[in-house]
Amino acid sequence: MNQLDFLLIDVFTDRPFGGSRLTLFPGASGLDGDTMQKLAMEMGQGETAFVLTDVGPEDRQATLRVFTPRVELPFAGHAILGAAFALLELGLTPAARAHEPFVWQLEAGRFEVTSRQTSLGTIHSLCHDAPSFLGEYYQRGKVARALGLEESDLAITGLPCEIISTGLPIHVVPVGSLAAVKRARMRRGEADAIARDLGFGDLFLFTFETESPEATVHCRMFAPHFGIPEDPASGAAVGSLAAYLVKHRLARTDQDLAFVAEQGLEMGRPSRLFVEARVANGRAVSIHVGGHCVLVGQGRIQLP
Repeated sequence: MNQLDFLLIDVFTDRPFGGSRLTLFPGASGLDGDTMQKLAMEMGQGETAFVLTDVGPEDRQATLRVFTPRVELPFAGHAILGAAFALLELGLTPAARAHEPFVWQLEAGRFEVTSRQTSLGTIHSLCHDAPSFLGEYYQRGKVARALGLEESDLAITGLPCEIISTGLPIHVVPVGSLAAVKRARMRRGEADAIARDLGFGDLFLFTFETESPEATVHCRMFAPHFGIPEDPASGAAVGSLAAYLVKHRLARTDQDLAFVAEQGLEMGRPSRLFVEARVANGRAVSIHVGGHCVLVGQGRIQLP
């Protein structure tokens, strides 16, 4: 294997140069982990993914590994969606079977993707793990300092900072206003102080004030400990946010949940994530996060 084809895909957007950038190697069977990490560093995207299974028209599952330029991720929502989109784009999944669930095997487990046609185009959705509530973080002042904000910008919400996982632990941080979210700037030294408490210092901010009237929440994700200063779209994080909203009764608990998250606007890469969840016994279950995908380029890399 001296050459490998790759695709450049924008995920969680319906137009090029928005959303999360993904480099996908659709035919990466036989690659070892060290080579995949080196390729991820070389490509320099937030995430680079490798399809390790030769997929045919009858197959409904495959293995995927995902890397940032620094580390391998056990779970990565937008990489899974981009891989599902690529199978359709390359004709490896017949269009007639696009609505059938496709299962991706990652280090963190098996994840199911469905694709459906809507008036807005094809939306690819990932079913997340049932939420795990890993604990509230009571050092609100530390969080505010890490973001360059006042503690009152967070305290005004009356809501806790909390770590929740629907596949990847996410530190959910409620913020009182859109202006404060836009003003946030990650301070690495302060984030490192949080990491000493929790093992990671990455922070996911949300507010109910939005730029678009069609959006429900406005979000930002700072992930320096994954080698990503800021992420333009975070499927894993909004999955955890769905669980957070239901737990803290920020959404009705007598009907299913559906909301739209806007993200990436501060980076010039606008993203839109569509979130749905069933609510049972006061908890969000069967959480699905989806969005559009766009192919923006393709090429071939020479291996040494």
